[in-house]
Amino acid sequence: MTLYSESVWIVQGEPFPSVEWKLFVTLLLIVSVFLGAWAIRRLDYPLKARVGEGLSEAIQASLLTLWIGTVTVALTVVWNVTVILDLLVDAVLVNRAYAVLYLVTAAIFVTTYLLIRLVNRSIDELDDAGAITRHQSEVAYHVADAGIFLAGIGLVLTIWGVNLTNLILGAGVLSAVLGLAAQKTFSAMIAGFVLLFARPFVVGDWIAVHSDGEERTGIVEDVTILNTKVQTFRDQHVLIPNDEVTSNQLINYSRNDRLRIDIEVGVDYDSDLERARAALRDGLADVDLAQETPSPEVVTKRFDDSAIVLELRFWIENPSMRRSWKARTEAMEGVKESFDREGVVIPFSQHVHSFRDGERSLDDEATKEASSEVN
Repeated sequence: MTLYSESVWIVQGEPFPSVEWKLFVTLLLIVSVFLGAWAIRRLDYPLKARVGEGLSEAIQASLLTLWIGTVTVALTVVWNVTVILDLLVDAVLVNRAYAVLYLVTAAIFVTTYLLIRLVNRSIDELDDAGAITRHQSEVAYHVADAGIFLAGIGLVLTIWGVNLTNLILGAGVLSAVLGLAAQKTFSAMIAGFVLLFARPFVVGDWIAVHSDGEERTGIVEDVTILNTKVQTFRDQHVLIPNDEVTSNQLINYSRNDRLRIDIEVGVDYDSDLERARAALRDGLADVDLAQETPSPEVVTKRFDDSAIVLELRFWIENPSMRRSWKARTEAMEGVKESFDREGVVIPFSQHVHSFRDGERSLDDEATKEASSEVN
């Protein structure tokens, strides 16, 4: 085939004279896609060093999209299907005004993506620095991403002439219906945000939540928008709704890194109280977990039926349930040994009956009658 005949093929819209040439060029274009992707990937490190991770990913994605689009256009020319491109351009680019709107829309979506990446990276830096907890970072991810995305969608709808007033009114009605249908769920969600910002505890803390007359005590394993997961000391995993956590009494034993242990013990009314107090303090001699500062103290609590009740108070650091029970057990054993050594009596429960002059109890009459029958 002469050069003239080849030029006729091109003029007539058929750039390649045979199917073999078309297949060969198609293969080259497909290979060029992989080579282009490899070349763009090689730009990853220089771009990150110059413009940062978020912008680097956006540039690479844009370059790859542009290259794939170019190869696609080339394939339509090779196989003489440019009529599809003409129809697509006619359908999309109706006039210059729409072309500008398309470009602005694309720019808004790219900007939204970059903002999300920037905010997420800032949240990661706060998490790494210990300024926020893992739970807070996860919630912040969802809230920030949703907020930025909705703002971008709202801006796009505005420039395309969509009236947002009706959408907002419809969303308000829908929110009211959902609020009535899932009031408990929304209460738990709001309580989840309260826990997020108030931070009364973090994962790993030992807490006690009083709800419905019951105390749930354990270690916090996870905090989500709806529930707080607690592992009890019986190895039970309990999910407590966040609204119950915020609306009831909450005790965080791990907050101050110190816990006071209280042990009550009764001594006989005939006992020397000063000697009993000294014996109580001596009972802590072998308790390694007891802190010297603040120093242990003994107070007189009350007069009981059979004893005077004293209370031994001492502190342990890095509190946990295991450490508190260990300290309590060692302290009670030490107090028992100290009392035995000093001769301080822990009385049994007993009752003393006395009668007024001329009066006798029914129990006394029954005892006498039983004695006379035996005799």
